[in-house]
Parts: sequence; C-alpha cells; structure tokens
Amino acid sequence: VCVRTRPTQYFAQDNIYIDEEHSTIQINTGALGSDGPGLLNNKQSNFKFKFDHVFHNTSQAAVYDLHARDTVQSVVDGINGAIMTYGQTGSGKTFTMMGDAQSYEHRGIAPR
Repeated sequence: VCVRTRPTQYFAQDNIYIDEEHSTIQINTGALGSDGPGLLNNKQSNFKFKFDHVFHNTSQAAVYDLHARDTVQSVVDGINGAIMTYGQTGSGKTFTMMGDAQSYEHRGIAPR
C-alpha cells in the first residue's frame, strides 16, 4: 500500500508529520494531556501509520517509475494486474491516474 499526499498551500505541518524515509505518517490530533504522551481525556491523540511507500510532493514520473511501471509491464506480458486509487473527493485520484492533458510532464499513469 502506497500513499501519495496532495501538496497544499496550507499543509497542517504542526499536526501531520510525513517521514518518507521510513514510510510513515504521524498525526497529532490534540495536545499532550496529563495522562501521558498521546492521551487527552483518556483518548488517543497521536496516531502513526506505516506504509510500503509514502510520496509527498512527488512528481508523476516518480510515482509511475516506482510503483506503476512493473504492473503495467506485467499486464503487457499477459499477467493480471491492478492499480487502484482511493481517497476523499478532491484528493488527487484522477490527477494521479490521468494527469494534466495540457502538460506532457504532468501526464498520469494511464497515458504513460
């Protein structure tokens, strides 16, 4: 499972820590409480997720080269394969798969 974060102008860098080297995303939803680190009102406020790869502010070419190229080649060779995108509305699923039709550099996985 790979995660591609959408670059935004107002990135919540105080609440979300993305570690591409270790392929983790840590989310802090609140302040440290008196119950210990990561607990506030007896509820967990820190979450850490581990993935196979994390893309943050990554080019279309890097996403294709690192994770889609082998699957596409396998399909061409006659082996079944699937590439799925999943996420919230407006999170960049179509951009990752189709890209920008006006820009060769920003083409997605399907046109490659």
